[in-house]
Amino acid sequence: MSHLKTERANKKALLGCALCLSLLPATVWAEATDAPAVESEKNASQYFFGVRGGGSLMGNDDSAVFANGGTVDSDDGGIGAFGAFDIGMYMPNDTGRVYYSFEFHRSTTQFEGKDAYDTQAMLHVISADHFFKPNLNVRPFVGLHFGYAFAETDSDFPDSYDDSGIVFGVQAGLGWEVTQRLALEVGLRHTMMPSTRRSWQAETESGEAVTVESQLKGVSSAYAGVNYRF
Repeated sequence: MSHLKTERANKKALLGCALCLSLLPATVWAEATDAPAVESEKNASQYFFGVRGGGSLMGNDDSAVFANGGTVDSDDGGIGAFGAFDIGMYMPNDTGRVYYSFEFHRSTTQFEGKDAYDTQAMLHVISADHFFKPNLNVRPFVGLHFGYAFAETDSDFPDSYDDSGIVFGVQAGLGWEVTQRLALEVGLRHTMMPSTRRSWQAETESGEAVTVESQLKGVSSAYAGVNYRF
């Protein structure tokens, strides 16, 4: 009788060990499949959408020529506001990204401390960035961009300045990957705008006719932004 009890106990022990061993591979497999899923997203290209905003400084080179032959140069440009959105793709392993951007900049031109007119610029550019230390959550980047821009004045004068042409520039910044999908960044951008000098008609507060010569040489901006991957 005791022999039968011992045999039954051994069978129960063996059955319990077999059950534990059968569960162990399933647990290890479940843990192993989660990590590759995350890694596979890093190893593949990912699309993203982002928005940016901040302050910009337009490189206006304007002067006013009066009817008596006198000339007054515009004051140094003030900092205006700008907004932008980006849509593009992160490269595999987050080594870089390529994206299209639309930027809208606006600033006020002053002569002798008085507001004269606003200048606004709309940029359509393609950018490419390279990330340093892509395996870190916080990583610096540098890049280049090129595209096409439109610039025009906004005022109550009957005439206005407008110009358009090919633009190019550089950018640098610091990105912070908050989650696998969400990232924040801060950066600086400078866009060179090789426009020609153009003349257009304006007038003083007293109604005197003035010929304004305008040229927009470039736009520099500092920004903060957020990106979402999908």
